[in-house]
Amino acid sequence: MRVIETKGLCKFYGPKAAVVDLDLQVESGSIFGFLGPNGSGKSTTVKMLLGLRRPSKGSAQVLGLDSSTASQLIGRHIGYVPELGNLYQHFTVQESIDLVKGLRPTWDEDFAQYLLSKFELPLQRRVRQLSKGMQRQLALLLAMAPRPELLILDEPSSGLDPIKRQEFLQILVDGVAETGQTVFFSSHNMTEVERVADTVGILHNGRLVVSGDLAELKQNVKRIRVVLASQEPLQLKQAVRKIEGQNGHWLVTVDRDTDLVVAELRAMQPIVLETYDLSLEDIFIIYAGGGEQ
Repeated sequence: MRVIETKGLCKFYGPKAAVVDLDLQVESGSIFGFLGPNGSGKSTTVKMLLGLRRPSKGSAQVLGLDSSTASQLIGRHIGYVPELGNLYQHFTVQESIDLVKGLRPTWDEDFAQYLLSKFELPLQRRVRQLSKGMQRQLALLLAMAPRPELLILDEPSSGLDPIKRQEFLQILVDGVAETGQTVFFSSHNMTEVERVADTVGILHNGRLVVSGDLAELKQNVKRIRVVLASQEPLQLKQAVRKIEGQNGHWLVTVDRDTDLVVAELRAMQPIVLETYDLSLEDIFIIYAGGGEQ
């Protein structure tokens, strides 16, 4: 089942295109990492999914409901944590919990207490007196304790110290394993995304440049180092994403058919031929920071 699906989703602000022809699918029970440079359209996309911005063209469905017409109903079944927070600053931590607990019939009190023990939040302190990290933890607790079908998180670990960040990420993974919950989150921390996400999408200049299973993406995208006796420019019959280098020393980036490219290079009788696995950060730079040859 697709928990999130967009078709031809566009958002224009005057002549400026924020999101262009976005076709996105997020399957139930997945942890989807939504990546992109600042200004790439991530926040605009999330706001359209939540019905906070109307699309200029195309459609967005969340939990099978149209985001443009059923945003209130969608809101009852999801947990959302925006990057800048959405807490009542004059409430205490306990008052914040009581408010959401009264509004969400699916509230899991045992899970809420577990999160409280992990986050060590002072119940009687007002939100405005909390550090940024503690406010973040409270927002995460309020979003997660009702056990929603879908969590939408914008930079969820921002402001958390390394220990709390690791605890939070483990809670996310455990929650998906236990309940089949779906998580859609954006983050600038590639190590964090690589640790917990099973699928990713990379947005660049408002366009989805790659999306799919993270393990498959890492299997397909490789970098090959080759040293040849010939000083001539390297030309390949196989399609590759990028060729860099000179004077017989080359780096070849591929996003498919690695074995065929390696076989073609091997036929050139190279002095050196090495294939390297890439991290998600490397792959992100290839798709969002580099171009094709």
